[in-house]
Amino acid sequence: MILPWVSLFPGALMPLKIFEERYQEMLAHALAGNRMFAIAHATEDESHCHPIGTLGLLRACVRNEDGTSNLVLQGVSRVEFEEVRLEPYPHSKIKVLRDSDETSSLIEKLRKKITEDFKSRALENLGIPESFLNHLDTITSHGAFTDMIASTVIDDPDTRRLLIEELDITCRMDLVHTILQPSEGL
Repeated sequence: MILPWVSLFPGALMPLKIFEERYQEMLAHALAGNRMFAIAHATEDESHCHPIGTLGLLRACVRNEDGTSNLVLQGVSRVEFEEVRLEPYPHSKIKVLRDSDETSSLIEKLRKKITEDFKSRALENLGIPESFLNHLDTITSHGAFTDMIASTVIDDPDTRRLLIEELDITCRMDLVHTILQPSEGL
């Protein structure tokens, strides 16, 4: 799906209502197959998409009497779109993009700073439950950790898109850390 102002992070859940005929056809195809489709961020003209988006897995789908469908999509992985075609619905060859397992002292320091900033702001301002904060400590992948924080607190669509498109974990973590600083605001 090519959507304006929408980004799905790997690991995050996204509720969607499918009402356009072309997307109803795409949904039927996905349900008959591997239950997956990708979310792409529309460019300014909304008929094209940015080159990197997220592959998602249909976790739940309910067809409504009016022909629309409500569903929950869970982000699985960043993907790069190749040869996007718009008919009969947007579709593309994709290349799955994997986060590296890179660990460095800089990444460890950034993760510690992000954790401290997020936990203090989460408890003070965001109403995030303690169980979620404890869950963050169990995430071993730095990329998954950063995506979980970003999907939870970053609302600005352009910033979300930039984070989806940032493949370097250090740069992604640095951007999230900068956003979490008190002067930036959420």
